[in-house]
Amino acid sequence: MTLLQLKYFISVAETGNFTHAAKEVYTSQPTISRQIQLLEEELGYALFNRNSKPIRLTEPGQILYEGVKEAITDINYTLDMAEIASEGKSGSLSISFQSGYYSEYMFFPIINELRETWSSLQIRCNKLFSWEQIKALKNESVDIAIGLDFPHWEKSSFTVIPLKKVETLIVMSKHHRLANKKSLEYNDLCGETFFLTAPNGYQVDKIFKDRFDLTNVHQVEVTSSEIAYFKVLSDNGLTISNPDDPTLLNSPHYHSIKFDSEYSDSYVCVVNLDNKNPVIKLFLDLINRYCIETEK
Repeated sequence: MTLLQLKYFISVAETGNFTHAAKEVYTSQPTISRQIQLLEEELGYALFNRNSKPIRLTEPGQILYEGVKEAITDINYTLDMAEIASEGKSGSLSISFQSGYYSEYMFFPIINELRETWSSLQIRCNKLFSWEQIKALKNESVDIAIGLDFPHWEKSSFTVIPLKKVETLIVMSKHHRLANKKSLEYNDLCGETFFLTAPNGYQVDKIFKDRFDLTNVHQVEVTSSEIAYFKVLSDNGLTISNPDDPTLLNSPHYHSIKFDSEYSDSYVCVVNLDNKNPVIKLFLDLINRYCIETEK
């Protein structure tokens, strides 16, 4: 049994036709038929029912196909990674972080390790709005998108990998009436105005759902987190953020309070399975090594 025979077998199984399979693997129909025959003789059983059109797998052939298909995928990945690692070869990885959020600070150690381990690897990072990330994932100009766990990822048929739950912080001016508090109750927020960038409105609705009357909380959408923070200071309002937000770190202007609710958001890693860049798996393997949470 050879690797080439197994590749021929997979091609016939997926095309249902020896001639089409031969074209797919750049060989002749007699060659692929002969190699499949030799494989069947070695195994001692038929792999295909040749009387059906298209050709169909026998029961043992189906079992072999399901196992071999996964093994061939792993072999191809290993070969691709070996080529990337070889002298004079380089791979590339494009990572996009969702604008308005700060998950990139969680990933800098992983990116640094990638750069140190794979010196020839070209890593490009940028920040995009979620609709831009969706477009870039589809056209494969971005390999990996990092953002919050919103429904639009799965609606776009991407694979979504939960990474880490995100605490909810209510942010206000140091001069706000609630700034002397270490914790907040729902009733503390009556009459307050939240300045939110989309899709934060979705988030705050989830936070208050079934536990607080939203008619007593005003929600004003703004175009960016920068404007939201400006409004917090200039209009004495509130906004929502998380502990990764660098604007809050050591700032003399803002006060933040952790807000406990039944709902919490999560950072997720989003990939397009049609993208065959082998470096994607390398990045995902590193995520697991850093023990980032994998539960929603």
